[in-house]
Amino acid sequence: MTTVTSHLTVVLPLFPDARELTLFLLGILIMLSAAALRWIVRRTRVVVVVSGTSALLVVLAILFTAYMIKSGVA
Repeated sequence: MTTVTSHLTVVLPLFPDARELTLFLLGILIMLSAAALRWIVRRTRVVVVVSGTSALLVVLAILFTAYMIKSGVA
């Protein structure tokens, strides 16, 4: 009999349940969004900074809210 395991379970055996894995992935997405926001502020012109920053702030707010809801704080 063959056993099927998901790829994430094989790659990330540290997380016994889906909640911890979700919090981990949301944390990574929050850090990547913050890094992209920092990169935009450093590397681009004023017009791109204003539009890109506002878009990334919305993404960052959504990810942070999802993290807070999933962790049970909010």
